[in-house]
Amino acid sequence: MVFNLKRFHDIRVDNDLSQKKMSYILGISEDIYSNQENGRSNMSVDTAVRFANYFGVSLDYLLGISNVRNLKCNIAYNGLETSFRLKKVRLDKKISQEQISSLLNIPQRTYSSYEHGDRTIPLEFLFNFSINFKVSIDYLTGRKK
Repeated sequence: MVFNLKRFHDIRVDNDLSQKKMSYILGISEDIYSNQENGRSNMSVDTAVRFANYFGVSLDYLLGISNVRNLKCNIAYNGLETSFRLKKVRLDKKISQEQISSLLNIPQRTYSSYEHGDRTIPLEFLFNFSINFKVSIDYLTGRKK
């Protein structure tokens, strides 16, 4: 499965919103939003959560992991909650940080910093983690239990 932001575009267009209006709603510049939606720069997890909350959709749906679209939630993104949930999944599956790092092809130190809340967690990392460990991105971001 490939990381893809096409559904962000489709939902915005289906709701007759320009990139300018969407960027205003999300509280970011139009250039930043345009670059993120078009994959020229990385979309932050915070921006993706605000988008999902605004439209009442699942992050798993937005990223093409699931076809279940609706998820009514208005919880703001909390990076520390995501860090906690990454660690919980790892411990529940009884695997080491080193094993996760190897599987996801990132340095173990980088993964450790995600788990400890010392570094911003990229959306693409959450996508890959979700696919490999069969866990919802909505769960990882605290949008569902």
